[in-house]
Amino acid sequence: MTAPPLDLNLVRVFVTIYEARSVTRAAERLGLTQPTLSHGLARLRAAYGGDRLFRRTATGLVPTSVGEQLYQRFGQALAGIDSTLESRQRFTPAQSTRRFRIAMSDVGALSFTAALLRQIQSRAPKVEIDIEKIGEQVADDLASGRIDAVVGNQPALLASTSSLPLFRERYVCVMSEHHPTIGQKLTLAKFVASRHIMVVTPTRGNQLIDEALAERKLARKVVARVPHFMNLPALLDRTDLLVLVPGRVAQMYVRQGGIKALPLPIAVPEFEVRVHWHVRNESSKAHKWLVEQIVAALGGD
Repeated sequence: MTAPPLDLNLVRVFVTIYEARSVTRAAERLGLTQPTLSHGLARLRAAYGGDRLFRRTATGLVPTSVGEQLYQRFGQALAGIDSTLESRQRFTPAQSTRRFRIAMSDVGALSFTAALLRQIQSRAPKVEIDIEKIGEQVADDLASGRIDAVVGNQPALLASTSSLPLFRERYVCVMSEHHPTIGQKLTLAKFVASRHIMVVTPTRGNQLIDEALAERKLARKVVARVPHFMNLPALLDRTDLLVLVPGRVAQMYVRQGGIKALPLPIAVPEFEVRVHWHVRNESSKAHKWLVEQIVAALGGD
C-alpha cells in the first residue's frame, strides 16, 4: 500500500500560516480567502490523524508540537521545490511582488533598514521586505527557507552558508554632548572611572572590551543594563553615562544631535559584518538579486 497523495497547496497553506501566525495575514500573503485557508488547514489536519496543528492565543496562532514537526519537514521541502522552479524562472525586479525575509540584530535593524529599503524600493517597488530579529535557530531558518538572508556579525554561520563581506566595524564610546567631565578626548582613566550603560546583546562587543580591560586588571562600572539600542540617546542626554556601540550606530546618534562619539582608549578587535544565504539558493535569480541589493546598500566602509 502507498500513502495517499498530499496536495502541495496544503503544504504551502500550512507553511504560510505557521510563519504569519495568523490565518488572516496568511490569506493576504497568498491572495486567498480566510475560509479557503481554514478549509485547507482542516484537510491537512485530517490527513495527519486529526491532531491539532495550532492553538489560538491572545497574540496569534501558536504551533503545537505536531505543527512544529511538520514545519521542519514542510518548510525545507517547500523551499527546495521553490528553488528548483526559481532556477528556471525569469526574475524581473520592477514587476515582482515577491516577499523577502531578512534577519538581523536589533542594532542592525536600527542601522541598516532605511538604506536597504531605499535601495530595494527604488528598483522593485512591488517587492515586500520583512525585517526579523536573528533568532537562536537562524541556521535552521535559512535551511528551511523561512529566512532568505541574514545580515550581521555571525561567524557561526560561515561553515554552513554562502556569504559576502559588507564592511568591517569597530566599537566606539558615545555619551552626552554636554558630558560634565569628558571633552574631546577619552582617556583610559576617565573611561574606567565613569559610569556605564551596557546593552545586553548576543554579540561579543561587551566581552571584547571587558577582556581588554581585564588584561590590565581593570573593569567598567556598569550601573544599568538595557536590552536594545533604540532609546540610548534619551538615556544619555545630559548625564555622565557612557555606552559602547558600533561605529555606524554612533554616527547616526551624532547626526541626530546631543550625542558625541569618541574612540575607545583601549585596543579592541574590529569585527566583520556579512550577508549570509543558504547554499541551496545559489542558482536562484531572485536571491542573487536580493544579495546584490544588500551589498549595494550596505557594503563599503
